[in-house]
Amino acid sequence: DALPISNSLASRIDGVNQAAQNLIESDHPGSLEVKQCQDHLNGRWNRFKNMVAERRKAIDSAISLHNYFIDCDETRTWIHEKIKVILSTQDLGKDLAGVIAIQRKLYGIERDIAAIESKLSSLQDESQRLAQDCPSRAGDINYRLQEVNSVWQDLQRTLQNQEDSLGEASKLHKFLQDLDDLQAWLFKSQKQIASDDLPNSLQEAEYLLQKHLLIKDDIRDHEDSYHNVMDTGNKVTYGQTDPQYQQLGQRLKGMDTGWKDLLKMWQSKEKFLSQCLGFQQFLKDAKQVEAILNNQEYNLAHVEPPNTLEASEAGIRKHEDFVATMDNNEEKITGTIVSGKNLVAEKNMFSDKIKEKVVSIEERYNADRKS
Repeated sequence: DALPISNSLASRIDGVNQAAQNLIESDHPGSLEVKQCQDHLNGRWNRFKNMVAERRKAIDSAISLHNYFIDCDETRTWIHEKIKVILSTQDLGKDLAGVIAIQRKLYGIERDIAAIESKLSSLQDESQRLAQDCPSRAGDINYRLQEVNSVWQDLQRTLQNQEDSLGEASKLHKFLQDLDDLQAWLFKSQKQIASDDLPNSLQEAEYLLQKHLLIKDDIRDHEDSYHNVMDTGNKVTYGQTDPQYQQLGQRLKGMDTGWKDLLKMWQSKEKFLSQCLGFQQFLKDAKQVEAILNNQEYNLAHVEPPNTLEASEAGIRKHEDFVATMDNNEEKITGTIVSGKNLVAEKNMFSDKIKEKVVSIEERYNADRKS
């Protein structure tokens, strides 16, 4: 409750100080007593603020310490649960069926371990900070962290023992993990490419095409993994008649088909986005050209016949400037017409719209030149 009291008092203290200052500056007969009273009040006020600050710091430290202990307990419990999961796989066998069962049991364990490592790092930093803020509790703080580190080491030993017990089957386990990871990535990539993104501006078209090119880099990065999984899978399933192996063979066929489909999808989307980019670039150029033509047509439509010699000379100079401007703009206009016709010749999917605008620009351009 000290904080609202402190805030309430602050405005009152400011009022008292302002009143005291006014009395002192007006040379009030009791200025000396006013100054002494003001200093005494401000001294007490400063001591009170320090007490509030220390109290607030103590409360914040107590809350942080409480949360730290809870985090340590929850992390320790979290690690224990992972150890139990790993131990539950010890009697599942070392054949394909057993390894697949292990795979299902341990699904996501690597991701969990990475999250635990991150949490341990966070707890380490927090323990150092709290030990400095609460030196009297440093022993408890360090002890809680040591408990968490101890079960973390148990988890690492359990994992290593589980891998050692698999022996040769650990290679099969790794292959199945790689297969799962690659299939998950393949599905994500296909979904990403299949998204219906239609750019509505040149900036959007450039962004989407660049984003799509990054997917190609990601595909290249996974190419070795794809070939390794397929090669290992073909060796594992070769000559096997067991239903589990036959099912695995079907997964590999699906993986091969999915990979080839991904490459076709990427090429198709790249062609689509490139055509969108060409169309949006043409629209931007066409808009600039149409503005030029509008200006030219306005000037041609507002030519007034001169009624004096000076007006005739001024009119001639103005027309010469206008013709020079038209000559300067000619390359921009004809270039846009040519680029539009090239897009149509390349069978851009927006050819109808492009052709319509090219015809309009060309007709207006020719009409202006004749004028």
